[in-house]
Amino acid sequence: MAVKSRNKYYNPNPLKKETGDCVVRAICKATGKDWDTVYMEIGKLGFEMKEPPNYRNVWKKYLENNNFIYHSIPVKKGSKRPTVASFAETHTKGTFVLRVARHIVTCEDGYYYDLNDFADSAVYSYYEKP
Repeated sequence: MAVKSRNKYYNPNPLKKETGDCVVRAICKATGKDWDTVYMEIGKLGFEMKEPPNYRNVWKKYLENNNFIYHSIPVKKGSKRPTVASFAETHTKGTFVLRVARHIVTCEDGYYYDLNDFADSAVYSYYEKP
């Protein structure tokens, strides 16, 4: 029996462009803010930090400024990291921004939201919305 995907297509871009804006997309979903607001706020923060807004230092600071709680995912030698799909299955309540390789994606109430399905991507750390 096939397992139903927990992925939901999500594109808050007002022009529906499918661009390399995963940071803005994920933060929109996690905060409930619209794309323009997030883009401007994270762009301003990036300017103040003198780093591009999609750099990890910038979006981490943005999430921390919005009271998100950081969680590392320690992995014992010989073990594997959880995938986005397995994280969603075990986190059926709450909102989380997941860091995977070169990407972030939001998981909310057991589903993950993005342009593409990142089910098999390993989760390195995550931020939890309080």
